[in-house]
Amino acid sequence: MATNEQKTAYALFTVLSFGLVGVGIVLPSWIAFQVGGSKLVGLVLLTSSLAGVLLAPAAGHLVDKHDRRAMSAIGQATRASAMLLVGFADGSSALVGETLLIVSSVGGAFGFAILSGSLAGLLQRLVPTEERASFSLRMSVAKQIGIACGTGAAGIALYYLGSSWAAYLFSAISFVCMGLLRTLPTSRSHSRGTATGGFLASNLEALRYFLRHPECFAAVLLTGLSYAIIQVTNLLLPGFVTNNLHGDSSLFGTLEMVAALAGAASALLLSGRRVAELMRQRMTPILVISALSLIAFSFSQTPLVAVITYCASGMLWSVSRSLTSANFLIVIDTQMVGRAQGFSTLLSSAFGGTIYLVPVTLPAAREADLYVGCGLAIIFCVVLVRLLATSRSRALDE
Repeated sequence: MATNEQKTAYALFTVLSFGLVGVGIVLPSWIAFQVGGSKLVGLVLLTSSLAGVLLAPAAGHLVDKHDRRAMSAIGQATRASAMLLVGFADGSSALVGETLLIVSSVGGAFGFAILSGSLAGLLQRLVPTEERASFSLRMSVAKQIGIACGTGAAGIALYYLGSSWAAYLFSAISFVCMGLLRTLPTSRSHSRGTATGGFLASNLEALRYFLRHPECFAAVLLTGLSYAIIQVTNLLLPGFVTNNLHGDSSLFGTLEMVAALAGAASALLLSGRRVAELMRQRMTPILVISALSLIAFSFSQTPLVAVITYCASGMLWSVSRSLTSANFLIVIDTQMVGRAQGFSTLLSSAFGGTIYLVPVTLPAAREADLYVGCGLAIIFCVVLVRLLATSRSRALDE
C-alpha cells in the first residue's frame, strides 16, 4: 500500500516534470528563432511531432520491459540532456546550432514518451483503482500549474540569465528533481511488465491485447481524441481572433488565460472520488459536448461572447482530457500500460500532424468553418469508437 509520502513525492515530481514542459514551450523556440528564424522554429516543432509518432512505440516497449521507476529516471535524464543541448546551441555556428536543436527535439520527445508511460505505471502502483479518477483530476490541475510556472520561469530566466544559462539552469533542476524518484516503490513483481521479447514481438502482443480487450483500445483512442480537441483550438485561435473577432494579442491572451483558469478550477471542483467516478462513466457524452463547444465558439461575434464561450469550452476540455486519462489508467492492465501509453502518444501526434495540415490543405477556409468541421469530425470519431468497442465487446461475450 502506497504511503502519503510516496504520493506526495509522485505529485511533486510530476509538477516539476511538467514545469520542464512549460520551459520547453518557451526556451527552445526562442533560441531556435535566434539561430535560424521562424523556419527553424517550424522545423524543430515538426521534428518533435514526427519523433513522437516514430519513437513512442519503442518507448512503450522499454517501459513495459524494465522497472518503471528506473525508466522514469531515464526519461527525465533524457529530457534534461536535451535541454542541455538547447543551451549549447545558442552561440554555436548556424549549422551546429540547428543540428543541436533538432537532436534536442528528438531527445525531448523520446524522453517524454518514456516518462509518460513510466509515470502511468507508477500511478497504477500507488493509487487504488477506485481513487484513480479523483487523483487524475487533481493531477491535471497540478500539471497545468507546472506548465504555467515553467513558461513564466523560462521567460524570467531568459531576461536575467540569457538563453544558454537559462537552459543550463533548467537542465540542472531536471537532474536534481530525479532524487524524488528514490521515494517511489520498485520491485520486479509490481513495477515491471511482461514485455520479455523483442520490439516487434512486444508490440504485436500489445495489438493482440487490444483486439481481445476492445474497451482498452477505446480508452487509448479516446485519450488521443481528447488531445485532438486541444490541438484544434491551439491551431485556429490566433486566426479566429484576428479575422472573426477583429481582436489583437490582448484578446488572444485573455481567451487563453480564462480557458486555463476555468479548466483548472473545474477539474479541481470535480475531483471528489464519487463525482469523478460518475463523470468517468459518462466520458463519451462529455467528449461529444466538448467537441460541440468548438462549434459553439465558432459562432462568437463579439469579444464578450467569445470569452464566455471559450471559458465554458476550457472547462469541458480540461475535464474531458482528465477523465479520458483517468479511464485509461483504470481499464489498461499495468503490464501493458507502457505500450498503451506509447500507442496513445503516437495517436496524439498523428492527430496533431493531421490537424496542423488542415489550413495548408484548405487555405481558403475560414477559421470559423474549420472549427465546425473539426468539431464534427471529432464527434464522428468519438461515436464511432464507442460503437465499435461496444459491438466488439458483445461479439466477444457471445
